[in-house]
Amino acid sequence: MTQIQGREIHGRRELNKARTREAIVGALRDLLPGTALTEITVDAVAERAGISRRTFFNYYAGIHAVLVEVHSAYALALIEQIDMDGLRTDPLPAVREMVRRQGVPRDFLAWLALLNCHDLDPEARARIEMPVWTEMGVWLEELLATQLPDGTEQLYIATLATSVMHSFAATEQLWLPSLADPRQVTDADARRFTDMLDKALGYLDRGWAPEHATS
Repeated sequence: MTQIQGREIHGRRELNKARTREAIVGALRDLLPGTALTEITVDAVAERAGISRRTFFNYYAGIHAVLVEVHSAYALALIEQIDMDGLRTDPLPAVREMVRRQGVPRDFLAWLALLNCHDLDPEARARIEMPVWTEMGVWLEELLATQLPDGTEQLYIATLATSVMHSFAATEQLWLPSLADPRQVTDADARRFTDMLDKALGYLDRGWAPEHATS
């Protein structure tokens, strides 16, 4: 086998892997409007994606792992738009400015709405979302560790990542009841979420001091 053939085979394999991941994510999203996440099984997702249960587990450890990947992809797309010099100098204002400038993608918010479009009790919602937000906090912590200056205290990085993700989760919790139709997130819904998240990050940036205390 030539080197060129080897690269072609490798390229096809990677393409097939990407298509399988897309099929799994798409299958989960297709199932959400009609079925609560707590009732969606790996078998159901695999069947809709046209793959076997075994193939599913070759890619993901479970349903929540699919959600973490979806959340991470959108979060990374946002982070890529951030002012990296600002992030290294003063990370929280840099994150807030990125949110203000870019807004939170409507497609991502549509995911969040679909996850909550069924009547779920608070305990069920916590079981669904807390593991995802926790893993997202770990993901952001690892990202910040690579970007902040050497010697930055790990406790600072960990609490910053956790606080940012909790601001996101708190915004989501208060935004969801305002939706007229969770299955159809509008541009106005997305702007409202962005404004609420900006306000939450503002509280965090000020140490929860009242707005009039801002210098």
